[in-house]
Amino acid sequence: MPRRKKAFSGKISEVDLRLMRVFKTVIECGGLSAAQTELGVGRSTISRQISDLETRLGLRLCHRGRKGFYLTQQGRKALTYIDQLLNSAEDFTSNIASISNRLVGKIDIGMIDYTVSDLRNPLVPAIREYQHIAPGVSVDLMIGSPNEVERGVIDGTLHIGIVPDYQRHPSLEYHKLYDEPVGLFCGGDHPLTKPAQQGLELTEQEVCKHKLVFRGYFESNRLRLRKQKFPVGSTVYQTEAVLALVRSGIYLGFFPLHCQDLMGGEYYELLPEVYRYSTPICAIWRGDRRDSHILQEFLELLNDNG
Repeated sequence: MPRRKKAFSGKISEVDLRLMRVFKTVIECGGLSAAQTELGVGRSTISRQISDLETRLGLRLCHRGRKGFYLTQQGRKALTYIDQLLNSAEDFTSNIASISNRLVGKIDIGMIDYTVSDLRNPLVPAIREYQHIAPGVSVDLMIGSPNEVERGVIDGTLHIGIVPDYQRHPSLEYHKLYDEPVGLFCGGDHPLTKPAQQGLELTEQEVCKHKLVFRGYFESNRLRLRKQKFPVGSTVYQTEAVLALVRSGIYLGFFPLHCQDLMGGEYYELLPEVYRYSTPICAIWRGDRRDSHILQEFLELLNDNG
């Protein structure tokens, strides 16, 4: 008769938290071998630590061996709760420190790609100043789509998100940082590149017959109205992908004006009087975190540098 696993008692120790962090790192790295460098220990040690966590929780979290590393169904569910617990532990550390006016802990920030390179974005100056007043706080950055950043803020994985103000979630707070000008561009050997280079007049009808790069997530009504006149050429999630496809000369694409300067004039804006627009970029955070001292200090710096 198989031996029944011991049920988890519900008591969490510092050792448990350390084992959970090891488990989470292995998942983020994609396996035991890949996690060795990140954790600074050998594969056998990592495997033993995961076994210890499985014994502690009374669950089979993952399969590891010759067939590779993959989570069990229990492991996938447990990972969700482990993420929540580790995030709560970090918040607890920060909140307790704030009582004694000591700024220690971590701030996780998510943003869309090519946001930080915009000189209007106050994030970099805010990080620089924050390290002077709060050297005990580390700042971690994540790049993702607007949906991924918003989801991270909602589930607590991220403390702050920097996203376009397309739609608002009732559980989040919003603060406008700056306006981002966006234009329609061509590049490479696209049929419109030479006329754009030569400054020839183009009509909307001529421009709209060419295929356009679309985004695979919700966008503002204003942008959707502009795009609906174009045939769909490709669907992507990152600005970098838009830049690559426009540079190929196959498609047209909308992207922020400052990207044109970064790329050294490889792109040409089309009919700015028709297609250029401006979208507000906001900092977002969860309303129930407004009492976090380290979060509020950082938000104040964002506001001051905006």
